[in-house]
Amino acid sequence: MTTIKNNTPQNQNSQISNSARAIIINVDDLGLSGAVNDAVLHLAERGRIGASSYMVGGTISDSEIQTLAELNIDIGLHLDLTGIFPSALRGSLKSLIIASYLRKINPVQVTDTIKKQLDGFEDRFGRAPIFVDGHQHIHQFPIIRQRLANELNERYGGENTQTHISARTTTPLVNDFKSWVIYTLGGNAWRKLCKDKHIATNDYFGGIYGFDANRQELTALWDQWLQSAPRTADLSPALYAQSFVIEPLGTYAQYDTTTPAIHAAPLSLPTELSTTLIMCHPAIPDNGWQDEIKTAREIEYNWLMSDAFEVLLQKHDVRLVRWSESV
Repeated sequence: MTTIKNNTPQNQNSQISNSARAIIINVDDLGLSGAVNDAVLHLAERGRIGASSYMVGGTISDSEIQTLAELNIDIGLHLDLTGIFPSALRGSLKSLIIASYLRKINPVQVTDTIKKQLDGFEDRFGRAPIFVDGHQHIHQFPIIRQRLANELNERYGGENTQTHISARTTTPLVNDFKSWVIYTLGGNAWRKLCKDKHIATNDYFGGIYGFDANRQELTALWDQWLQSAPRTADLSPALYAQSFVIEPLGTYAQYDTTTPAIHAAPLSLPTELSTTLIMCHPAIPDNGWQDEIKTAREIEYNWLMSDAFEVLLQKHDVRLVRWSESV
């Protein structure tokens, strides 16, 4: 398990909440461009994110994979039928929605594409994805969701495997129109299917907006998302820290306790944890590439790297967690 310690100054320990908000911050679209990959690496180094979902049609270097592993970032599969992965099914989001809901999408081709992307992920990373989500949430559409759940269960389910995979669900964190549109397009059915297949999921989902916010508006959105996230009893707020190392007896002053650090409260997670996943799409400023939301990506990156973002996390008693330790 990745270890987390409390980064709140010691003179504020008396004010620490005992019911923090468990938040998974996930960067979508890893592999899409060097600018996205660099954003993931920089945010990981700052301890601002715990997960990123990789597009198999994209590119990531061996050194980037190694760095993300050293930083304990959970990497999942960003299932893609509307972006960069070449397949017979690739098309616009609108055409895919129509085809899947009219049951005109070819189930055999869906399964084949899912298998190829899982194979591609395993080949590139040398292991199974820790979780699965979908580019433009296509993983929860009819036919696609059934074929995906079946393939995940066949590969990673059952008693004979040590692999435990999780999946993103889109249960709305806030009551806004776009969140409910996304959830209506298969979110509830996908959540129930995951439960039936014993696939672990997040409890709530945030980070949805029109990619048209300026810095001030984005700040307000994150304030709303964090404030709306449910709390978990007996959970201490904390930011990410590097891997825990047991120190010699008597050197635990940094934990503000005489108890050995292995027993310090900030290291534990309650059994009943209410997790909120907030997706984001940052990219470093770079004129060498373009996509439809490039400006929004750069605004997101600057905000997530800012000291003001860390202050907001502390304001709302956030406990940053990862898929691998929380679901």
